[in-house]
Amino acid sequence: MRKMKRFLALSAAVMLAAATAGCGNSASTPAAAAVGSSEAKTEAKPAAAGTQVWRMAFNQTEEHPQYKMMEEFSKAFKERTDGRYEIKLFPNETLGSQRETMEQVQSGVIEMSIVNNTHPGSVSDYFKAFDMPFVFENVEEAIAFVKTSPVMDTVKTDTQQYGFRIATYLPAGTRSMFTAKQPIKSVADMKGLKIRTMESDVYVSMMDAFGGSATPMSMGEIYTAIQSGVVDGAENNEITYVNSKFYEVAPYWSQTNHLIVPDWLIINADVYNSLSDEDRAVFDELCEEGLDKVHVLWNNKVDELMASLDTSKVTITTDVDARSFMAAIAPVNEKLVASNPKIKEVYDALQEFRK
Repeated sequence: MRKMKRFLALSAAVMLAAATAGCGNSASTPAAAAVGSSEAKTEAKPAAAGTQVWRMAFNQTEEHPQYKMMEEFSKAFKERTDGRYEIKLFPNETLGSQRETMEQVQSGVIEMSIVNNTHPGSVSDYFKAFDMPFVFENVEEAIAFVKTSPVMDTVKTDTQQYGFRIATYLPAGTRSMFTAKQPIKSVADMKGLKIRTMESDVYVSMMDAFGGSATPMSMGEIYTAIQSGVVDGAENNEITYVNSKFYEVAPYWSQTNHLIVPDWLIINADVYNSLSDEDRAVFDELCEEGLDKVHVLWNNKVDELMASLDTSKVTITTDVDARSFMAAIAPVNEKLVASNPKIKEVYDALQEFRK
């Protein structure tokens, strides 16, 4: 099933590139060179002559704060470059899972995507430092660190050798547990539970330390997996929990706040490098503004969505023993830091940042 989904997603991306080549009103981009011209048409009308149409993949819905920010980003980028660029957004895993769309950005099939930290971490070990549970005290600390720590220049540029560039960090709240049959009040309640995780060795180690059994799978498989009993639950943020209607099959939300993992807006390296100095400055400025906009939109959306849940059907547990989770994961984090110089470099920079 997963191989078939991947085949269909990749086929959709290639078909998109091939189909858009027939519209003669838009210019080709470096990313599109891998599969043909990027000449594309928008849903409403063809792009203006000379407009380069970029495609940005996203695995969440149109109501997600990151999507809302990217709508504003796309509009502003087109206006401020006098129509030279247009970014067309593809939400809901239209072009594939995050892993697949990062590969598409790398190879030049599409220009941009929003991906979770685990995916850059699959090629650059620097990012694995951000996957460690409880590495940040709160989202505000994570934002300040990413914005100001000198080590971030090294982290961001390391990906260029793999064909993509980190455009900006996009806050994605905190991640907690949601389960089908019982709430999680301490790490002891995790024993024996099959929990969906992202496809990352760090996440598998985390779940083992918590006493659960990790079951890696893509976002699009979670609902059915919980519904059918393949897994007992999953972990994610509040917005994903509500927007994806996971509360229908996993009505126990437990506020463990075990992870503050970045999402990243990524762009094909050749596409970014092809920008003029003027257009690159506009792009970089919009990226910086986007980080702050997402943070505000995110907090507002979390409050709105959690308040919308029917508490007669959904059990929200906030009095979770976080210290029990911290104690369980501490040896895993220590081992990870000691095992890799790149992870240690980021971890040491965080300790220096806190002084």
